[in-house]
Amino acid sequence: MKKKNNSQQNTDIFQRATTAIKHGVGFLLNQQQEDGNFEGQLSSSTFPSCAYAWIQLVQGETLEESLVDWFINNQNDQGSWGLDAANQSNRESTLFVRLILELISEDNSNSQLKEIISRIPHYPLHLALVKLAYAAFNRYDWQRLSVSKSALPLMKIMKKIARIPMLRTILKPPRNKLPPVDMFNTSLFEELFIAEQHTLVPVFIMIELNTSRREDMIGALVEWLKSRVLSDGSWFRVNYITALSILALIELKKCEYDDPEISEYINKGIEWLHATQNPDGGCREALNLNIWDTALTIIALTEIDAEYIDAEYIDRYEIINKAAHWLVEHQNDDGGWAFSGLRDSTLPTDADDTALATLSIIRSKLESTDAKRSVENGIEWLRQNQGKDGSWSTYQPGQGDVGCVSITAHAIEALLAYGNNEEYIYRGVQWLRSKIKNEGYWDDLWLAKRTYGTACAINVLVKAGFRDAPEIAKGVQWLEQTQNADGGWGEDMFGRPSDSTVEQTAWCAYALLIVNGESDAAKKGLSFLLKNQRDNGSWQESCVGIYWEVIGGYSDPIYASVFPILALNQSIRNTDLL
Repeated sequence: MKKKNNSQQNTDIFQRATTAIKHGVGFLLNQQQEDGNFEGQLSSSTFPSCAYAWIQLVQGETLEESLVDWFINNQNDQGSWGLDAANQSNRESTLFVRLILELISEDNSNSQLKEIISRIPHYPLHLALVKLAYAAFNRYDWQRLSVSKSALPLMKIMKKIARIPMLRTILKPPRNKLPPVDMFNTSLFEELFIAEQHTLVPVFIMIELNTSRREDMIGALVEWLKSRVLSDGSWFRVNYITALSILALIELKKCEYDDPEISEYINKGIEWLHATQNPDGGCREALNLNIWDTALTIIALTEIDAEYIDAEYIDRYEIINKAAHWLVEHQNDDGGWAFSGLRDSTLPTDADDTALATLSIIRSKLESTDAKRSVENGIEWLRQNQGKDGSWSTYQPGQGDVGCVSITAHAIEALLAYGNNEEYIYRGVQWLRSKIKNEGYWDDLWLAKRTYGTACAINVLVKAGFRDAPEIAKGVQWLEQTQNADGGWGEDMFGRPSDSTVEQTAWCAYALLIVNGESDAAKKGLSFLLKNQRDNGSWQESCVGIYWEVIGGYSDPIYASVFPILALNQSIRNTDLL
């Protein structure tokens, strides 16, 4: 009787999943851009929106009405603002918005604005980057922003101690103080994560201009900043970093710094920043994540059978080939890919985009000479940039970076698809196995968080031939224990349980199905996905992507289509095998 019930349940899921995939693919294909790439509209965040407002204010401009409306519309029931689209109250975001709104209200008699301000909770200033904004408007002392340069020897010692894994999380730099400007000329700066360097240099310029005003230091910082501007006028193609850079240049211009190029950098940078403003009035942190979005979409489209694509759409292979060709054209000269496509290799290569772009081109079966060379170069970049411990980090090992579970899993999967990389794969697998937590989960850096890390680790361990590894059983048990009552999974960017999201439910269900096609937990997850698909084939996107702790996360509609399609397709594959 039980087998009959299971058979009926499998048939029901098969039929419903088939229909859901057809609708989901129809929506996904509509996200393809004219050039062939796929690109989701990323959600607005508080820090980028405040930074854009800051620029307008320091230039004596009236804030755009749509931006003011975004601040008003995103105040939550507690009178606060969150870091991101999840809108969970955050002290630092709230303090940043309070500053912006108070500055606006000084020349504005809008009663609604005053009522909004009256509802904001009072918090003490803590985060140094928020203090920086207050200092820019004479509401905080510039001299108190940084630790003394006499602390540099101690910082070097602490840096060495922090290399011990068990002490790394304990010995984090203080968030209430910025490092001294003099750190720029030390090895400590060179060892920072690349995004930290891009954040600190414009901050150092602003501090130096308002404190010591050492010409040689300012000159060195400005040259570093100018050498990192991208061809599109941004810095790192990131809103907050670009905004800080523009603010530093505006400060230089006010101080009559002798450099005729500064005005051009400011104007071009502001024009780029404007492109990060969303229809809701707020600003997103990254211009786009089109490399990842395109690679993920190709992988999903190559997973499913052609019969699950409605006939009204163009041939699947034409769509896939166009997208894969776009990836080939946007490969960096070093053989890798950046997170956002530029044709001039000025945006640094990262391991995750390189792994997924390489894998997707392999999966596309694009036969051109350029495509084959592109894959070979991508694989070689991954080989060259595997860490000594077997992991892959976000950028290059040894540059303030740490090994990442999902990136390592994706790199292994690309190497598996290419073939003949047993040594690299084995080392990566052993690193992954060593990183499971006692509770049975893996932590990730770039998507939320324990669910994603655990799902990625389980998937690639199975695909690499380690199905019997005890870590898989532990990971499966953890996923089953953390499933929500509605059949889904959910957690915030810090790993705290939250309402179920389709993205997290999809990647958890996929991992469970890879291990066991009859998983009851996976079937409950699939039911959640089927229940929550919209009439147009899409699913509601949620804030599952992570920038960093200051900025928060983001949602991307591509994720909310790709991951459910992959999970539902895996359930169909498993049913076909029964």
